[in-house]
Amino acid sequence: MKSKIFKKIALCFVSALIVCSVGAVAGCKPETDHPEVRITYEFNGETYDVDYKLYRNMYPHTVRHFIELSDEGYYNDMIIHNYQTNDWFTGAYVYNSGEYSAKVDNPGQMADYLVDFSKEDVYSQLFAAGKLATSVYVNRMYDDKGKEYIVKEDALPTVMGEFYNNIHQDIEKGALTADYGCLKMFYYEKESTQKIYVTPTDDQIILADYKKNCATSVFALQTGASSSYSETNYTVFAQLKETEAFDNLVTAVKEYIEDNHSGTASNFYTANVEASVDNNDNYSDKAEKDKGISVTFNLPKQPIIVRSVKVTKY
Repeated sequence: MKSKIFKKIALCFVSALIVCSVGAVAGCKPETDHPEVRITYEFNGETYDVDYKLYRNMYPHTVRHFIELSDEGYYNDMIIHNYQTNDWFTGAYVYNSGEYSAKVDNPGQMADYLVDFSKEDVYSQLFAAGKLATSVYVNRMYDDKGKEYIVKEDALPTVMGEFYNNIHQDIEKGALTADYGCLKMFYYEKESTQKIYVTPTDDQIILADYKKNCATSVFALQTGASSSYSETNYTVFAQLKETEAFDNLVTAVKEYIEDNHSGTASNFYTANVEASVDNNDNYSDKAEKDKGISVTFNLPKQPIIVRSVKVTKY
């Protein structure tokens, strides 16, 4: 059996190519180094159009994944389901105004809300339908000359973690840092020791840890200058094109807390909402601990909604 040890991966991509990557969905389109998206947020009756620059040249799998989900309308009408001072998390639960307002003051009822309005099954259906390109595999094969290859039947419905502490990837011009306004692909921490294979580029198949390559659809928006979710452990794949609209959103939330909750952030959210996540994770070798992970969310009493994510430049 052939084995390889990869200590350092240098990722280098050429601008404005027409790219058809390993496992890509059918059809190719011109792709730039820096696609752009507009995320429309809604809070307290006001909308905020925030424009982002994505870094495909540095994080090709993550950016492709995010664009595919955006093009499918997956992120439309989702809530910020976990509010923290410097990081807000979205990409998992749909907003329903009647149910949300009726249950938001009761943590137990909000736990039921999250079950009822989860998009985990929708994500699984998109993957099963071949709508999402693949970069993580349960196995690799060998041809009669001993060369490694992968097959789509072995693909997992997750995206490769494009950060240094995964497979020691060095980004050519330096990784994006976890700064104010950035977007980060997020995964829930697992105890799994399972090994899988990832494909950083078309000609690489690398053994890696499943727990660092298990992200699906959840992403975080960083609202402060610092974060415990750093670029060494989470893929920072987008930055603000300009700050004004995002500043206005963050300020509106802060002012709402000041005016309605005496400036106390903990009064702004429903505390201790226990939720079960990653219920469709059928691969972990510690399924009893990693499938249906129990986490605590802080949901805003006044919802912060992602109304739409639209790609404005590919």
